[in-house]
Amino acid sequence: MKNAKQKSRYLLPLRLTIYSSALFAVVHLYAEQSKLTVAISTDMPPYVMQSGSEGLEVDIVRHALEGYELEFVQMPLSDVQNAVQDKKADVAIGVLVDDGDIFYSDHLVTFVNFAITKKSDDLAIDSIDDLKTHPVLTWQNAYLELGGEFQDLFSPGSEYRSNYHEFGDQAKQVAQFWKADKQVIVIDRSIFEFFTKVMKQPIDSVNYHSLFPPVTEFKASFKDKAIKDSFNKKLKEMCQSGKYVKLLEMYDVELETTVCDKLPQ
Repeated sequence: MKNAKQKSRYLLPLRLTIYSSALFAVVHLYAEQSKLTVAISTDMPPYVMQSGSEGLEVDIVRHALEGYELEFVQMPLSDVQNAVQDKKADVAIGVLVDDGDIFYSDHLVTFVNFAITKKSDDLAIDSIDDLKTHPVLTWQNAYLELGGEFQDLFSPGSEYRSNYHEFGDQAKQVAQFWKADKQVIVIDRSIFEFFTKVMKQPIDSVNYHSLFPPVTEFKASFKDKAIKDSFNKKLKEMCQSGKYVKLLEMYDVELETTVCDKLPQ
């Protein structure tokens, strides 16, 4: 009897140790699973600001991935597109659907792109074809995102590719537009106006040319299907509650239609 009591006394700490180790392992596993690395573009206000800590895209993602610990990692747009495929992130924000064994969300953000010229340059820009004889300033991979005619004109190896200039930093893109004459900048209107105000340039001194689809919409890519499904559910809830529209208003982004209008019911 005495030996049994002694054995029991020794087994209890052992059991507690095993239980504590198992509990720690579960907690650690949960903590790891609740952390997500999110690839996002370099700053392009009002969508991404303050080194990726603020902005419309950032806030949308934080609300749609509520409950997860998010680490935003900024990179050029060309790298964001394949960040999940290349195992650089668990989630990538602002991508087009591409090949690969990954999962894509519903559309989460909308851009309204224009060709913009200075009134003083008096450039006749009535069609995409009119762009071919002017320096065209764009963001990275824009030739893939603005329709077939634009892609044919400025794809690598095309006749007019030398007139096409991509910028990984859209602040530099806008700054270059204001430096020289006879250029055309292709850019989202909200981004252009944000940087133009910061640079104290006159917004009323430009012409906006509507050459592209009314909107360009982007998705998020995910390594995990369950997280993608949860993201879509939260995004839909944001639309239904009016939270999405409030974020647009907060960042002064004006859209005739939003991604909420196209979400599956």
